Amino acid sequence: MSLVCSLSCVAPLPQTKQSRPSFLKLETCTLSLSSPAGYPNFTTGIRKHISYLFTEPIKLPRLAKSRILVSQESFTETSTIDMDWEDQEEIEDTGSPWEGSVMYRRNASVTHVEYCTTLERLGLGRLSTDVSKKRASAMGLRVTKDVKDYPDGTPVQVSVDVIRKKKKLRLDGIVRTVITLGCNRCGESTGESIFSNFSLLLTEEPVEEPDVIDLGFTFGNDKEEGEDDDDNDDSWIDWEDKLHFPPEVKEIDISKHIRDLVHLEITITAICDSACKGMCLKCGANLNKRKCDCGREEKDKGYGPLGNLREQMQQKEGLRN
Repeated sequence: MSLVCSLSCVAPLPQTKQSRPSFLKLETCTLSLSSPAGYPNFTTGIRKHISYLFTEPIKLPRLAKSRILVSQESFTETSTIDMDWEDQEEIEDTGSPWEGSVMYRRNASVTHVEYCTTLERLGLGRLSTDVSKKRASAMGLRVTKDVKDYPDGTPVQVSVDVIRKKKKLRLDGIVRTVITLGCNRCGESTGESIFSNFSLLLTEEPVEEPDVIDLGFTFGNDKEEGEDDDDNDDSWIDWEDKLHFPPEVKEIDISKHIRDLVHLEITITAICDSACKGMCLKCGANLNKRKCDCGREEKDKGYGPLGNLREQMQQKEGLRN
């Protein structure tokens, strides 16, 4: 199969100062496909004719401008519009509400630390209800006296083990709390218990984002040269969980990582009870509280649209007679 293409060029006219460039007529542009002998001629050809003729300078339409009708008072000095966006950003930037809720303080003689805060203090007040508070109380979670901002909130307990290395501190801990979610079957509020592990690496040197981010584990890399055993133990920690902790700094805020751990536990598959009956898909009734009559309705035993065909024919015959 061969492709035959014939084109013609376009030459612009000389441009003057008062006019835009004009163009001559564009000749015929032909594209055709021809099949050799022995093959079926399934296409006879594609032919397109394009012709443009610009004899005068191109006149572009004016851009439409929105007109705002303002009264004469808008031009007075008292009715000016403040366009200082920097001041507004400073007012709106009030900081993160969870900052300072969990602070790790450097202490060479302490290897285990216990923290207590609340969901409200972490900025997760929407996940805290009476359901989560009762469930947390049944689990033995209590709000300590150190929490003064939200003493009646849902408790969040954090247990941390401190492992000291050369110029690093590794914090291995667990977060325990209860959040309120909607049941996937009946839609009622239910308490979801959370036991989430985490690890943070505090380094004296600044943490830089790696050029290549490993998304998995490669076998055989444990015998690479130039790597210590300590570095291999911390290689599985994400760079986002590595924080810069200079030796002159005495404490560091880890509340954001605790909040992120709780956030990741939000799921749409929560169930209030394994024996939950769910809700009726027709009337929306909660089958755990009451029964509905939607399932008792008799189903038609006909054959779809032809089920009452006999009755329709009998009615028509009766009208004719």
